[in-house]
Amino acid sequence: MRSRTVHLSGGTPSRDKLIAAADEVGRQPDFVLAFLPPEENLRDVLAAMTLAWPDALRFGCEAVTQVADGEVTRQGTVQLFWLDDPQRHHAWIEVVPGTHGSPPPLQRVESVARRVVAADGTLLLMDGLRFPAERFLADLRRSLRGLQAPVAGGLASQSEPVTRAGARVFVGERVLPSACLVLTLQGIAMQVEVVRGWSPASPVYTVTRAEGCIVREIDGEPATDWYRRFFTVGGELAPMPTAAYRFPLLVEGPRPERQGLYRTLRFFDQPPGAVTFWGDLEAGDHVRLGLGNDASLASLAAELPGPPPEAAVVCSCIGRGLVMGEQGCQEVAAVHGALGGAALSGFLTFGEIGPTPRGDLAYYNHTAILVLLREVGP
Repeated sequence: MRSRTVHLSGGTPSRDKLIAAADEVGRQPDFVLAFLPPEENLRDVLAAMTLAWPDALRFGCEAVTQVADGEVTRQGTVQLFWLDDPQRHHAWIEVVPGTHGSPPPLQRVESVARRVVAADGTLLLMDGLRFPAERFLADLRRSLRGLQAPVAGGLASQSEPVTRAGARVFVGERVLPSACLVLTLQGIAMQVEVVRGWSPASPVYTVTRAEGCIVREIDGEPATDWYRRFFTVGGELAPMPTAAYRFPLLVEGPRPERQGLYRTLRFFDQPPGAVTFWGDLEAGDHVRLGLGNDASLASLAAELPGPPPEAAVVCSCIGRGLVMGEQGCQEVAAVHGALGGAALSGFLTFGEIGPTPRGDLAYYNHTAILVLLREVGP
């Protein structure tokens, strides 16, 4: 497999520029993965991609920040893939629509699970605001019935505060209002690495009252009071939720499938006395605050055994990016170098998808997922 990342320069790229990106191979790419800025020129860029590569499978999502090889950008990135054996190997897209009020039916999820098990790897890209990501992943995990399969991905992102559309997925020139893209790979091996990068920074507490993403009580007291214990300095509460970005909530069981999940604070005292996270928490979850450690994508990539991959994709939490600041740019450059210069694309997400320490499919915050791709030989 060959792959190349095109770093867009803003605005609508010309058809000739996009065609030129494939000149060295001499044929259209077999599939194209794009991470594009929310709304701005989105449909024009998709139309330009159609003109340049009409026969390629083209898909991706909106993202407020993107990765293009060793750089972080906000102007968009497109990754091209050419298979060495396109007669036997391929990538296939299924669009799964759904909303929080009308999630995908279980029969549809079971069908997706069968495809996931039969594939060599699966990439999930989801609408980051309207698609019921956690419900879908929970149903998919149950449908897999403990079978292990390489699955990774992320939720499309949008600038905060959200005031316009954004955070959507697309296939060809179709921009989908509320959907998940299921990309299954045949003949392309996928290796998924998860970088958590947080160490325990408090005793363990128990969530005693929660409803989805809203936590009302921790250890029997209002969740806001619990947070005030840790974030009050000189009698003044630190700016929330900003101050909490550096201290995500670590879930430590007791249910095995919950072990190792991270949650980022989204709203404080909304509703009154409660805190809202970017992911769900359950009554009975054992939780503690986390503190950043030296684990990073760069160190992980540098320690990977064997030859570098033929291509890579990274999905890293937008909250993690806020904490890292300029170090995030340095990390991306180091990852690209550690992977031997393999084509690298990706984006900052509203949530990440990858395995738990024991291999269960999970939804994360404040995490980075590195997807390594290599075409399987004869």
